[in-house]
Amino acid sequence: MISLTFTAALCLASASAFAPASTNSVARTSSSLDAFVVEEEIGAQQPAGYFDPLNLVKRGPYGSPEKNFAHYRGIEVKHGRVAMAATVGMLVQDSSRFNAFASPSTNLKFDDIPNGLAALKAFPLEGWVQIVILIGAHELLVKQRASSDIPGDFGTGYLGRNMKDDDSKRRALSVEITNGRLAMLGILGMFASEVINGEVLYEIHNGIKSGF
Repeated sequence: MISLTFTAALCLASASAFAPASTNSVARTSSSLDAFVVEEEIGAQQPAGYFDPLNLVKRGPYGSPEKNFAHYRGIEVKHGRVAMAATVGMLVQDSSRFNAFASPSTNLKFDDIPNGLAALKAFPLEGWVQIVILIGAHELLVKQRASSDIPGDFGTGYLGRNMKDDDSKRRALSVEITNGRLAMLGILGMFASEVINGEVLYEIHNGIKSGF
C-alpha cells in the first residue's frame, strides 16, 4: 500500500514546491554572480543538459525567471521523490505485504489488494478520500521556510542534517534530481508494461523464468 499511496500522489500531481535544488549562488560561476543563469543551475546536466523546449522559465506565470525556475524545479523534484517511493513500493509489494487490515470495516486486508494498477479499483473509496485529505493538508500546512532561497526547504536539511559543504551539497542535489528523473520514467514504464502485457512487472517475472 505504500506504493499505492505514493502513486496516487503522483497521479494527483499536487503543485507545491518540494525540491531542495538551489536557485541562487550554489550553481553560479564567478562571472555571473549578479545574474540568474539557468543553464548553470543544478539539474542542467548531461546527457540532456538544460532542457526547456516550451521556454517555461522565461514565459511562466510565476513572475521572474528565477521564480518560474524555482516553481518548476520544485514540482520536478517533488514528483521525482514520489516516483522513487512508488518504484520501490512496486518492487517491495511484489514479494511482501503488511500483515494488517487496509479497511477493517470491510474486512479488507493488504494481502487482498493486488499490486500495480489493479489496486486502483480494489482500494475502497473511503481510503481514497483519506489520501486526498492527507495530500490537501500537506499542500496547505507544509510551507517553504521563508528565510531560505532553496525550493522545498522545510528546515529538515539532508535527511535531517544540514550540509554545509557546497560541493557535497551540489553533488547530493544533482544525484537526487537524476534519480528522480529515472524513477519517473521507471514507474511510468512499469504501468505501461502492465497495460500492454497484462501482468505486473512482466519483464522481471519472465526474465527470471527464462534465466535472462
